[in-house]
Amino acid sequence: MSEKYEIKWSKVGNQFVELNSLNDVSISELSHGDQMIYDKNMDRWINTSYQAGTLQSTYGTTEGIHSVIWGGVNRPMNVSFYKSKAWVEILYVAGSNIQEPWDHWINPTTNGLQSYNITEAGGLNYESENSSLLVVPEIMTNLLITAKAGKEDSIQEERAVDCSHMNTQNRGEFIDYFTGVIPGFEQVNTFGISGNVGNYDTHLGYRNGEIQTDEWLVQDGSEGSSIGQPIWGYRTTGNASKRGAFAGGLPISSTNVFSVFATNY
Repeated sequence: MSEKYEIKWSKVGNQFVELNSLNDVSISELSHGDQMIYDKNMDRWINTSYQAGTLQSTYGTTEGIHSVIWGGVNRPMNVSFYKSKAWVEILYVAGSNIQEPWDHWINPTTNGLQSYNITEAGGLNYESENSSLLVVPEIMTNLLITAKAGKEDSIQEERAVDCSHMNTQNRGEFIDYFTGVIPGFEQVNTFGISGNVGNYDTHLGYRNGEIQTDEWLVQDGSEGSSIGQPIWGYRTTGNASKRGAFAGGLPISSTNVFSVFATNY
């Protein structure tokens, strides 16, 4: 937040401060007419758009590995913040193997996603292997894709796209896919170059009504029906210049990690 507010009864005294820099203040996306109220159970001031019982109300502004109830189970998860919301990581890939999805986390029978490399505690495994995916039933509201410099890093806002620009049906397909409800799918002309509405396609193991075992991409790199190098995802066949594993248009590696985060409010 860029606005400054005068706090006359806070622990920090009478001075101009950023509200979200105070330990006893949590702020959601602001709406006209919002007021600050004190929540005794949370022991903090919140604005009236704040949604208690969500990732946001639980973790405030502290990023990193936390114990999170996700899919009905308390598990360690990487919590990060983006657009005034808390998100948890459900997939990371830190290796260049272009067969990674089909080798590990695409079910060959259903063409849907399956959990892979999960710890005994039920969270992503950051200690071994080049990828880890958690697929469990959860009421999500949005998903985002980001490229990170390391496995356990937070969301990189300048290298992130989310599904908020999509209509309810298209966003719902992404959510259903990453919670194991539906198999692979495709969307045409739903992505822009920065994650806005545009003429870039999604092909998650599916193209032109048929299952594909050579491409898994959230966002293609060519507009219209042309086949281009993936911006986010994998292509294993075709022209050599269009094959590979990519996060934000660059090859996936231990320093350019492909990552998916989800939120529930």
